[in-house]
Amino acid sequence: MLPRDERRRLQEIEQQLVDEDPRLARRLSQTSTLGYLRARVSVRMFAAACAGVLAVMCLFLNEGAAALTSAALAGVLLLSRTWRVEFL
Repeated sequence: MLPRDERRRLQEIEQQLVDEDPRLARRLSQTSTLGYLRARVSVRMFAAACAGVLAVMCLFLNEGAAALTSAALAGVLLLSRTWRVEFL
């Protein structure tokens, strides 16, 4: 929790933003469901979910090796969600 004077200052900044550009303030304060999902779900997590669904489908189709491979891929993607990839 922020100290009282910092909260007051943030409220003043917010009010100043609303006074200067109400359209921008409205856009920043509104969050759509799609925007929320886009911010919370990474490409890696989406790929892990797809691999998990594929693993379940392979199990129903009696494809054991494909199900194992898909499950392993989903597991690796889920475990690697905190890994950072840096390019030179």
